Amino acid sequence: MLAADHRKVAQWHLRQAELHEASGEYKCGCPMGSENARIIKIVESGKIDEENECSLLDK
Repeated sequence: MLAADHRKVAQWHLRQAELHEASGEYKCGCPMGSENARIIKIVESGKIDEENECSLLDK
């Protein structure tokens, strides 16, 4: 993905979070999935490194 693509996806996710919080609904129908669970762990660790190769894909 291009950097601009990552920003668009992140922007969509942030807006969804804002809309869910504003309506009092703190979750949506999106499945957690292994990719999202791994991203959450990375973010919570406080160590987000640049990737040149996707490490999120199940191998």
